[in-house]
Amino acid sequence: MRKLALIALLAASLSAMAGNVQLRQDAPDRHIVVKGDTLWDISAEFLKTPWRWPEIWQNNKDHIKNPHWIYPGDVVYLVRTANGPRLVVNGGMKTVKLSPSIHSTPIEENATPIPSIPYSSIEAYVRRPILADEQVLAQAPTVIGGENGQKLMMLGDTIYATGVKISKPKWNIVRVGKELVDPDTGETLARDVTYVGDAETVASGDPATLKITSADQEIEPGDKLLPAENIHGVDLTPHAPAEKVSGKIIAIIGGTQATSKYATVIIDKGSANGMKLGDVLAVYRTGRSVGNADYSKWSAFDPKSGYLDGAKERRDQLEVNGKRVNVKLPDVMTGHILLYRIFERVSYGLVMDSAMPIDKLDAVRNPEP
Repeated sequence: MRKLALIALLAASLSAMAGNVQLRQDAPDRHIVVKGDTLWDISAEFLKTPWRWPEIWQNNKDHIKNPHWIYPGDVVYLVRTANGPRLVVNGGMKTVKLSPSIHSTPIEENATPIPSIPYSSIEAYVRRPILADEQVLAQAPTVIGGENGQKLMMLGDTIYATGVKISKPKWNIVRVGKELVDPDTGETLARDVTYVGDAETVASGDPATLKITSADQEIEPGDKLLPAENIHGVDLTPHAPAEKVSGKIIAIIGGTQATSKYATVIIDKGSANGMKLGDVLAVYRTGRSVGNADYSKWSAFDPKSGYLDGAKERRDQLEVNGKRVNVKLPDVMTGHILLYRIFERVSYGLVMDSAMPIDKLDAVRNPEP
């Protein structure tokens, strides 16, 4: 077996003249590809905007069967010469100019190409549902009880469900939780759901007959059935959104802050807003206000401490030419997220990089080119 080792095409994306993609000032002289690397990681070693690595590959898509065929053990050397940057691949065996090209080198038969992102970080959120669209839940089949009239069902039990209008052999059983709301309008965008088990259709009808094939906890009447999905292997090549995006992070999985790379956040935009798999968004923290805020609407304001009772929000004083004024400081970009699962009105985003913790209600917008 031979591979199309597209190191040269990665090199093309390193050129400052290739679609205005620019090198980092501290770009290393080489990078050894290791197990656990991702294409984003490697690009981030060299590029100021690592999410733009697919651009050159897409420009050559007629000649490229798979842009992800880069393997552990490949060594990428960045050499600066009088004629511009060059890459020396695998210990000087071949020198490649920073222009699109393809070359072939032998690899181990069972070698695994590196992924664009670490799928282990998102597996739990694509394999099992943790939220669902409000309309989908409203139309989803509902568990009404067990074969023997029991109210708590377990692995191996037969259950009945009403509203099974589609022929699906496998289902996820979920329990509906709290609402996810639009932070500006208060409108319900989706709902949290708790995965409780799986079921397979035994006989269609109303009610339909199903058997519980796995259970994380006891199944109860009122639990909902969602068609089991297999979305493994979805292409998550990063790109800028086709639409202008101005949204917010409305939830952070596992806490109130996304303090680490590869955390998952939920934004208030989905397919109804033009969101697509692989969209990259920049995250911004809102700049604070400094100056002479009008406190008249807050009766609990303490002029001595400068705080609002309860909120404890500090309002600094700012004077310009002897007058107290209000100034809003610029928003600060804190990182990037990549959308990996899209619902109608919300989406999951994977934190790919962050200069500081990302908070709920931080803004998401189109990334800078």
